[in-house]
Amino acid sequence: MIEIKTIGRGGQGAVTFSQILAIAAFYDKYQSQAMPSFGVERRGAPSFSYTRISKEPIHIRSLIYNPDVVVVLDSSLLETIDITEGLKKNGIIIINSNKSPKEFKIKGKYKIHTVDATSIALKLFKSSIVNTAMLGAFSKVTDLVSLESLYQGIEERFKGKKKIIDLNKQAVKEVYKKIK
Repeated sequence: MIEIKTIGRGGQGAVTFSQILAIAAFYDKYQSQAMPSFGVERRGAPSFSYTRISKEPIHIRSLIYNPDVVVVLDSSLLETIDITEGLKKNGIIIINSNKSPKEFKIKGKYKIHTVDATSIALKLFKSSIVNTAMLGAFSKVTDLVSLESLYQGIEERFKGKKKIIDLNKQAVKEVYKKIK
């Protein structure tokens, strides 16, 4: 089982990221769960969402405390949150940033990847919401879910909104090609 923790700010779409990822995993013949974590979050405050992906049935229903992968939608959160809390040794960190992975001074043995998803989101959506774009980074880095399944997940999540579907697919594809 692979456990993913998504960290963003309220309103950035961490929950939607997890939902689409879980749907895509299902299309790739995995069992999956997507769980938001709601508290007193408000727009701009740190928010968390969780996803489990497994070839076997998933019987756990708790939050994820020791993720294999952490996806960070907003790199400024590294200044206020320990994104490595509970992350397994040799875990994967995927950060939305225009910096190179080496520029992040994260202590521990982790595989760090970065991509400037914000510039792609601004170009396509005229907005800095990067949740769907970061799905492309997750796909490329982990090789767990295919681009085709992500596209199906986007179609299911945004059913009937062709322009939104097409732009989100394009964002996924562009980030997939640019991840470092």
